[in-house]
Amino acid sequence: MQLVSKENERLTGLIDNFLTFSRMERNKQAFAMARTSPAAIARDAAEAVGTKFGQGRCTFDVNVADDLPPIIADHDAMVTVLVNLLDNAYKYSYDDKRIELTVTREDGEVYFCVRDNGKGISRRTARKIFKRFYQVDRSLARRAEGCGLGLSIAKFIVDAHKGTIAADSKPGEGSVFTVRLSAAG
Repeated sequence: MQLVSKENERLTGLIDNFLTFSRMERNKQAFAMARTSPAAIARDAAEAVGTKFGQGRCTFDVNVADDLPPIIADHDAMVTVLVNLLDNAYKYSYDDKRIELTVTREDGEVYFCVRDNGKGISRRTARKIFKRFYQVDRSLARRAEGCGLGLSIAKFIVDAHKGTIAADSKPGEGSVFTVRLSAAG
């Protein structure tokens, strides 16, 4: 039953990614922009991955600053961005996983950072990871599953919000993915 449940989750995620990708390709993805709380986005993303992160050896910390200004965003779309980043952090951190979601403000902008202690990626590879269907490990024996759409979907959503997404990583030292959005004026 656990295997069936896990495969059901995996296939549901793949289907969701393909449907989102398909809407993006046809420019049919409409975002419901509204004044929203960055803390609420972080809380909902953390809740979405909570069950998965509670299994095995995974330390998951959520740190949200107290004085965050609201942002103009599609709440659900931004939750999707963070869930994709958190899922990747989980997939690419193998043994004693340490994953952190931090939300801060600086100079009129809100920063969402996902940090992990995973295997990391080279600077050369980091330039390619936001491309559709790109996968760092393309071998048949790879440990992480997926189809290479999560980060391209995240980038599409962040771009539509007129924000930025960046990866800072070194092989063997983990990664930090940062999404930066302007605070509501």
